[in-house]
Amino acid sequence: MLRDTSSSASDDDTRRSSTSSSSQPPPSPMQYIPAGSLLPPASNPMEQELMVRHPNAYPVLMPIAVNSLPLERLLIPRKPEMVGRLLLNDANSSEPADTATASGNSDERSDGWYNNLSYLARSHIDLLLKVDIKCWTELPIPNDVAIRVIALYLNNDYPVLPIFNANLFLRDLSQNRPYFCSRLLVSALLGWACQAYTSLHPKAASWSLLFFVDAQAQWNELGDHESVTLSNVSALQLLSMTAVTHGQDELALTFLEKGLELARIMGLLNVDPQSHSAASWFHGYPDWQMAASYTAWGTFNWASVVALHFHKIEVETPPRLMMPGDIDMALEAKEGAAISLPDSVEVFRALCKLWTLFVSVARIYYGPDKEAFLNQTAALEYVEGTYRQLLAWADGLPPRLLRQTVGFLRTDPCSIYFHAVITDLFRPFLCYPELASTPLKTFAADRATPRAVYHVSVRQMKRLLLSYRLEFQIEALTVLWHTGVVYVANATIRADYHDRDEMKFFVNLCVAGLEELFMSYKVFGSMVKGIMQMAVRHGSIEPTQARRVKRRLKTIEQRFMTDNRSDDETMARWVVDLDLAVTNFPEAQGGRLAKEFDRMSEMTHDENE
Repeated sequence: MLRDTSSSASDDDTRRSSTSSSSQPPPSPMQYIPAGSLLPPASNPMEQELMVRHPNAYPVLMPIAVNSLPLERLLIPRKPEMVGRLLLNDANSSEPADTATASGNSDERSDGWYNNLSYLARSHIDLLLKVDIKCWTELPIPNDVAIRVIALYLNNDYPVLPIFNANLFLRDLSQNRPYFCSRLLVSALLGWACQAYTSLHPKAASWSLLFFVDAQAQWNELGDHESVTLSNVSALQLLSMTAVTHGQDELALTFLEKGLELARIMGLLNVDPQSHSAASWFHGYPDWQMAASYTAWGTFNWASVVALHFHKIEVETPPRLMMPGDIDMALEAKEGAAISLPDSVEVFRALCKLWTLFVSVARIYYGPDKEAFLNQTAALEYVEGTYRQLLAWADGLPPRLLRQTVGFLRTDPCSIYFHAVITDLFRPFLCYPELASTPLKTFAADRATPRAVYHVSVRQMKRLLLSYRLEFQIEALTVLWHTGVVYVANATIRADYHDRDEMKFFVNLCVAGLEELFMSYKVFGSMVKGIMQMAVRHGSIEPTQARRVKRRLKTIEQRFMTDNRSDDETMARWVVDLDLAVTNFPEAQGGRLAKEFDRMSEMTHDENE
């Protein structure tokens, strides 16, 4: 889980290393943070009612005293510290690629890194230690690095967005079997997972590109018949994810669509109600049932994440297959035994149900009939009904999945997605003052309106973001938490924000978080610029600070240079300005905003010369 337990001395080191990333240190955060509290106790009757009736979704927020926060560490991008060195171990050495193959002392050698990955199952560690990556790829990645890259992925990203069944994948990976693993899937996985490792080892950026290109070449060589496998569906989703974070959105959507077409052919997704689903061909084979379930629902969940951020719907109905965990429970029931599903499976199931609710909204909001829907008098009634379903989803979460029970990396991304969906659900109504202040029939509190619901969910996301920055080191970063950063930034970058000091705090918190993600994922350079463009436009930050951030981005960008030149221009179609997207979708995309930021920076630079 990689919690930040560093001492005050190491905090000082972190501050020194962070400030060294720019020739001109940023102003002290204390100059614009007043003595007082962030997110004081709820005073809104609507928020109080939600906290009482739906504590799973809206836990009580205790105020945080500003003077108790390590502000420099929160508001300045961090660099990898001790955990990074433990994870790297001897990865910088020039030893041959079989340094970590199974041997008598492999467990002893590995203690330094896997003990820091608290969501990595012991069984997964044992299987990883038996892996010889040379059996799966000819690319020159050291075996110990490949193992740790996969381990970091299984610890950070996999709990939130599984694309395959890890048990079956690792079993075949370690035993060199082709049923639930393939060379294409391994290359696609390493292409994705090496990005997160870049914060620990800058060379991992070039490994990511190598594996990404290799996986594409393998896919292009496959014939129509041999391409139709579960592993290939998973590989195409990983290629889609990697293309997104490399800033190649058109390619990302192409891989997503190809994967969905394979899934349709196999009966996993987008299946005609009159056709047979995949359940007909894997009946009686539990391993294949589990593998198909994970692949289908994982692909559905990824397509839903794409819909949330690109406002483009690719899957309109959930899989007609049992959810992950259903097969395990059915097998145990046959033997008369009770089963308690692992936390990771429960989180996956919860997200499958959440995205199923979201898709019904996405079909309307991202489809051609959005305006006609919003003009209906019954539109708000429909949205309120959907909100009740979302609250019921949160009320039904198992107690052990609640916040601070099993840890942020598993459960709090669920909460971030939950509140992001809610804010988007009510966002179109905020453009119309009369609708934004219309009382909701579900609640007894005064001022129970769409605007109130929106702001209550924003407060929850602010606390989630602040908690994550406080508790977790940079090595625990998962790209999937950027959702909270973008949504909090949008909610606070407003000319009419009620507390200007709090606004500046959260804007800087968001920018620091995105800069840290940029250390691993190329696309977040554009995201930072997009947020900065919004902040300058609304007067949330000064142009001098924007120029300082741009200099830091230039430094970080060097790790994505190949042969002393930059890769193709990053074009991010992710929606960054969420409010603007309601009325002007093209101008709200990250790539457009980043270009505006660059033009603005050049103009102000010329004026100051």
